[in-house]
Amino acid sequence: MARKSKWNEEDRKSLLKMVQDGVAEQEIRETLAYNGKPMTAVEFAQQLKMAMVDSGQIKQAAKTKTAVQAKVYEVTAKGRLSITDFEEVTGFGVGAKFALEKPRGKSKSWRLVPVD
Repeated sequence: MARKSKWNEEDRKSLLKMVQDGVAEQEIRETLAYNGKPMTAVEFAQQLKMAMVDSGQIKQAAKTKTAVQAKVYEVTAKGRLSITDFEEVTGFGVGAKFALEKPRGKSKSWRLVPVD
């Protein structure tokens, strides 16, 4: 849950104006002290960003996620599994031999094990 900021919109406007006027960060942090405690560097950065968003200098956009597409492999009519990128994914080349192991314990996953 987000907490309420100690500094209001007017404070942020004055912070942005001081930054644009070239006032040192330490002086700004002491000027905008809250209950006698100077602003921390993290709070300064957060308030500066909020001030820049409020003034329209930067835009805040929602993060866009790209859905990870699962690679789909299909079983042929003869019961073979066609994996087109097998060599790229595993590093095993043409002619490599594998044995199929049954699931162990509670697992339902079959395993491909290289055979020497």
